[in-house]
Amino acid sequence: MNDEIKEELVEKMIRDLGSNFKKDDDVLRDYFDLYSPIASDKSNRRINDKKLIPYIYNAVKQSYIRRGNEVSSSNSEGSITNTYIDIEEKLAKDVRTIRIVR
Repeated sequence: MNDEIKEELVEKMIRDLGSNFKKDDDVLRDYFDLYSPIASDKSNRRINDKKLIPYIYNAVKQSYIRRGNEVSSSNSEGSITNTYIDIEEKLAKDVRTIRIVR
């Protein structure tokens, strides 16, 4: 993903996260760098393909919100239980719907 698109997405993500954003936009950039090649590889699309952006964006947002519980499959606080999915696995599955068969 080129730097211009990444910066636009980071700014959008900061607005989207609102009060959940902790002033660490480098973490967001790292997540975009992590998930872009996975999405590209699993879809057989170029890394700068705009069709991948929504999938990568969602994976980055989920990862950012889930920070601190990365290795957990679930979390319970009081009477609220959260069950987590494997973000990389979900991303790979989601981008297969737009996969280019070569």
